[in-house]
Amino acid sequence: MFHKLRFKLTAINVVIMLTLFFLLICSTYLVSKFNITKHTKFLSQRIVADIQADLISDLPMRPRDLARGPEKLPAGPPPPPLIPPGPPPGPSFFFVKTSPAGTITFQSSNQPLDTDSLTALTERTLQATATQDTIILKETTYSYLKAPLHNSPGTVIVFHDLTPETSMLQLVLTTLLAVGLVCALLSFGASFYMANRAMLPIKKAWQQQHDFLSDASHELRTPLTIIQTNLDIIKDSLDETVASQSKWLDNIQEESTCMKNLVNSLLFLARADSKQQSPNKQLFPFDILLSEAAAPFEAIAQQKNLSLEVHANRNTEVFGDKHQLKQVIAILLDNASRHTAPGGKIIVALSQTGNKLLLTITDSGEGMKPQHLERIFDRFYQVDESRNNGGSGLGLAIAKWIIESHGGSISVSSTPNVGTIFTILLPATPNI
Repeated sequence: MFHKLRFKLTAINVVIMLTLFFLLICSTYLVSKFNITKHTKFLSQRIVADIQADLISDLPMRPRDLARGPEKLPAGPPPPPLIPPGPPPGPSFFFVKTSPAGTITFQSSNQPLDTDSLTALTERTLQATATQDTIILKETTYSYLKAPLHNSPGTVIVFHDLTPETSMLQLVLTTLLAVGLVCALLSFGASFYMANRAMLPIKKAWQQQHDFLSDASHELRTPLTIIQTNLDIIKDSLDETVASQSKWLDNIQEESTCMKNLVNSLLFLARADSKQQSPNKQLFPFDILLSEAAAPFEAIAQQKNLSLEVHANRNTEVFGDKHQLKQVIAILLDNASRHTAPGGKIIVALSQTGNKLLLTITDSGEGMKPQHLERIFDRFYQVDESRNNGGSGLGLAIAKWIIESHGGSISVSSTPNVGTIFTILLPATPNI
């Protein structure tokens, strides 16, 4: 299940990244091509305008034509070049003038073609309907712009060899594809890593749900088994009086109470997880609440031969939910009484330091090893795996949620065979 989900997350992320890379490559290529085309049209129009205004009579020789030597230059005496003002046109521009009949009457000195090729290029251009477009001749692409001459009959045609621009666009495209391929590989690795990271909370939540269902089933199965066993005993003795079956009925009642408490705890945590268990806070004296919460445990302490001491500063107020904070005290005192041997001591102390209330519950019980302290507030976690001390392992999880929902903190320190101390810090006044 998790492998399939990890693959889906990776695939979705890779597809998104590849789509973005593809759009980036296409847009970069198209923008580059558009800018080159726009620049070529601008220079062509400028050259035509200067020729029509007699500002240009020729274009300068290209360096590579000069390097060929005078024996390879076009036949006929070239007219002296006249360079127009401003930046000169690119080296791949050249032009011809034609008569109304289409015959070449003049060619710029820098034109690179032989007579036949130039004639074929000119004829095809004159036959074209578009004033400005491109023509392919011998696998070379030329852009052209033709316009009528102003001071004489005929047409001027400015050509531009697009080979450098085409090569540059191909280089840009190749570079973008190479970068895109590298980015695709990196995105795959990053996507796989992020999918693994995203799977961690999913796995944790799934494992928590699995453990929760398993532990809840175990906790419910035990009292149900006891109830069923006691009911079977009663059914086997139908002739007996109710008084004679009181032992089995008491067992059923006790286990029913345990089940009720367990279900109530599960409902509390379920509402807390769904944000439906918000505390009803108000300002009240915490020392009085502490005495009320500890009172029911005095009989338990006396029955188990335990010493229960409560020390609280008078007029100590707290802003919180009375019912929930009383539940926390009951959970911690119940936990202390169950894990403290007869003759032991339980001390509850409440004090105030500045804007903080400090509540400690100390017992001289069996204590806990260090490895248990990190998980003691986990749901269903119990130090005693045999569960002989009672409890469902939900009390401390509920206590932790209540204290943290009040803006406080709860911690525990313990030493085996010495005792355990639960420490609670709470804000004394509302957090504004």
